Amino acid sequence: MSTTSSSTTNLDHVRDLGVAWMNCGHTLMQRSDAPSLTDALAAYDHAIAVLRQLPANENPSWTNSLGAALMNRGQLLHRLHGVKQAAFALGTFTEAETILHPLVPAIENPASKIENLPSPWPRRNLTGTLLNRASLLLDLAEYSAAASTARHALALTALHEHTDAVDADLTLKIRRCLCEALGQLIVEPEADQNAIATEASDLVDDALALIRHWTARHAAVFAPLALRFFRYGTQLYRLHQPHFLADFIEENVFNSGPEFHSIALEAIDSALTDRPNDQKFLTIGDPASEQLLTRWRELTSLRTRLVA
Repeated sequence: MSTTSSSTTNLDHVRDLGVAWMNCGHTLMQRSDAPSLTDALAAYDHAIAVLRQLPANENPSWTNSLGAALMNRGQLLHRLHGVKQAAFALGTFTEAETILHPLVPAIENPASKIENLPSPWPRRNLTGTLLNRASLLLDLAEYSAAASTARHALALTALHEHTDAVDADLTLKIRRCLCEALGQLIVEPEADQNAIATEASDLVDDALALIRHWTARHAAVFAPLALRFFRYGTQLYRLHQPHFLADFIEENVFNSGPEFHSIALEAIDSALTDRPNDQKFLTIGDPASEQLLTRWRELTSLRTRLVA
């Protein structure tokens, strides 16, 4: 056997061992109990130690595997320890992003096309790393950084969300994370509430449209997320864009389950309760007064149809 052949065989054995430790970690992670998660973290630590031995410039798939192992280690650190090991987890995410970025050339070269890459997994692993970072930043109350990171993640995968269920799952999780960050930012002093509300409402509308798209293709796996986005949307529109509340509810509530109706009725009743009892301030012919009256009539009519 030649030296080159022997060296290649040894590298293949190293790769196989690293992947075996990764598979072990993945299996343990699915069990969700604390002892299994602790063992999963140890398995990913072993995988990382093994995969670091491979020359990254020789095979992109080896680099991708190391990036995936680092991503999972960071996620498990957050899951097991909350923010207590945040610095360690963030450092792990940074290393994963550093080695995965070069595998997704569209990030560095906007003229290139993500869909032309030979494998979607480096992009997905980078997206997942950014999502996990954003989730940890949320727990650290670093909402601006979380929002920025989530936007970066969304830009990587939204192109594929209507054709691939894996990417759809990622984009929905990213939108949920970004909505949570925006929900915190919108109440901060000096916040541009109109701009934030517009971004958040676009996220909710796009998420619910995507869920309808996959539901029509008999993929009901995203249905639980629809309730979360719908509840978030009703609160957002009621408080920040009340003139669109009736339209938002009507677009999403009919042909949905009783949980949607309950959320819709709660939002409508809250909006109508917000209406002042003394309406002497309303002026006939005043555009603002007419808009308020129209909004209340629309919500009242919509409520009647929901309970019919």
